[in-house]
Amino acid sequence: MNDGMIAYLLKSEVAKLGEEQRQLYRFIIELEDALAEQADTVEEFRRLLVLHSPFEQAAYCFNRSLKEIATMMQQIEAELGDKIEARRERAKWLDYTDRFAGEAGQEDKQLFLFISE
Repeated sequence: MNDGMIAYLLKSEVAKLGEEQRQLYRFIIELEDALAEQADTVEEFRRLLVLHSPFEQAAYCFNRSLKEIATMMQQIEAELGDKIEARRERAKWLDYTDRFAGEAGQEDKQLFLFISE
């Protein structure tokens, strides 16, 4: 399964989380993504994570201990991983390329239909 489909499944499963879990997950991921955008190297990203710790910011914002936040994120990520894997296993790819192969200008294109339960 390609990265785009995994991203779609992740977004779909995050939307199904409970309100607090969803807010916490998005809060931390958005902070991490912003730091990743700022960093030019992996080492710089690590340094930014330590300096601006998204987990510490979440602990403050959500009025929880750092340990609670870390445990909650581990549980959320495990749950998301399990749900995405289950959906990935049920998913089907249908190749419709041959239906379009004869059309002018379409010889180099492929069409796949993704069906998820």
